[in-house]
Amino acid sequence: MFRFAAITIGCKVNQYETQAIAALLRRSGLRDADNPSRPPAPSSVEGSDLVIINTCCVTSSAAGKSRRAIRRAVRKNPDADIFILGCYATAEARTLHQVAAQTGAKGEIHVLGHNDNIAGCLQQYLSSVSGRGWKKRQKPQPAGPIRYDKCMRVSPRQPPAENRSCPDLIGTNRNPNVKKNFTGTDLPPIETFTGHQRAFVKVQDGCDAFCTYCIIPRLRSRMRSRPADEILREVAALVANGHREVVLCGIFLGAYGQPTAVRRKWTAPPTLPELLRRVAETPGLWRVRLSSLEPGDVTNELLDVFGNCPTIAPHLHLPLQSGSSRILKRMNRQYDAGQFLNAVRRIRETLTDAAITTDIMVGFPGETQEDFAETLDVARQAGVSKIHVFGFSPRPGTAAWNWRTEAPPPAAIKTRRRQLAELERELAENFRRRFIDRTVEAIVEQPNSKTPPACARGLTDRYIEVAFPANGEKNLAGRIARLRIKRLSNDGLVGTLTKNQ
Repeated sequence: MFRFAAITIGCKVNQYETQAIAALLRRSGLRDADNPSRPPAPSSVEGSDLVIINTCCVTSSAAGKSRRAIRRAVRKNPDADIFILGCYATAEARTLHQVAAQTGAKGEIHVLGHNDNIAGCLQQYLSSVSGRGWKKRQKPQPAGPIRYDKCMRVSPRQPPAENRSCPDLIGTNRNPNVKKNFTGTDLPPIETFTGHQRAFVKVQDGCDAFCTYCIIPRLRSRMRSRPADEILREVAALVANGHREVVLCGIFLGAYGQPTAVRRKWTAPPTLPELLRRVAETPGLWRVRLSSLEPGDVTNELLDVFGNCPTIAPHLHLPLQSGSSRILKRMNRQYDAGQFLNAVRRIRETLTDAAITTDIMVGFPGETQEDFAETLDVARQAGVSKIHVFGFSPRPGTAAWNWRTEAPPPAAIKTRRRQLAELERELAENFRRRFIDRTVEAIVEQPNSKTPPACARGLTDRYIEVAFPANGEKNLAGRIARLRIKRLSNDGLVGTLTKNQ
């Protein structure tokens, strides 16, 4: 039996797309190799005939992780055929082909970008191996590139001629309307999110906002949104297969149904609130969550849906990036510090104990100590419950790449990251403390390295992790646990199991 393994680096959208590719492979008769978790265990890569690696390059760290994932996969199984996909593959196809080839890949190396017909290439690849009864070829690859129509299928000896992805098989149609052919690749909808209790559902793709530090609009510029009925069918299938929570995600989620991510160009009201309402009404769904929004997405209509649908998690992730309006303008963000705080205020007025999580970038070019002090002040005023702190990563092709010499010195960045980490611990503890002696519900996740022995862990609607004694019960993952909170832990809460379903 032909087996495959899939590795994902990057965001929730990447993770969803990997699941869709895996669904196509399973429906074509392939089987997961050993461990279906993400990333796969070494044994699953070793047992694979085909390895899918979905890459990311939003930061230099993500690009490095992607290259290391390719090298590890090749070293574990040099004979496997490899499909390298994702943003990094779109940006630098030649580079990633060379990484695989120079590491010792003996099988086929396929490098496909976002504008390529991924499903078509996979199906033609599968046709070639199925003709041999799923047996992998034993003869050396030809010296030159082989083409399946316009799809890239190159031998280990011959990398792509240029450092770019294949020709655009989807065409140049930029129709902003919601589309049936959402991905342009005919990837099937998913019915299960393998290895996860919470299922991510991609509803939107593309961004043309061009924040000055972000490479993604150059790689996923085509704005597309899925039809609501198609999303609802997928959510219903996921719920039927045991997923009690879904997370709606997109590259610029607030632009769902819009022709652009630039708000001043919108000519119609946002349609995300209505989509969220309809998803929240799915029978059997315990919780729906939104992945990431911006302050401008926090409209009266959205807050009204949050306030009237108990199945919507009272948790919003609003990236701040900087608390300095001067730096936000230089980043080309579509809000200033005052608008961020106003959005937070309105959320607090609507939702009791709402969890607001955020991203903050440290060391953007031109950031002064005064700018950073404003960031600390805004984060404290907002009372966020979690901060993802990351350093500025200059990406070639962005405006900020040309300003990279203006970034603060490394010592200053290190100090600022430490100060933000200290503030994050303080704010997170303040938020979590209010739940002590209260009863909460949480979806039980698989234990991780931080889970105490003989305990399970759950994630609440407010995105707080709770550890609790399992009382000898097995197979709790995926169930909804009712927990009485006893105390704080280093990175969450500790409770006791009162009832589960």
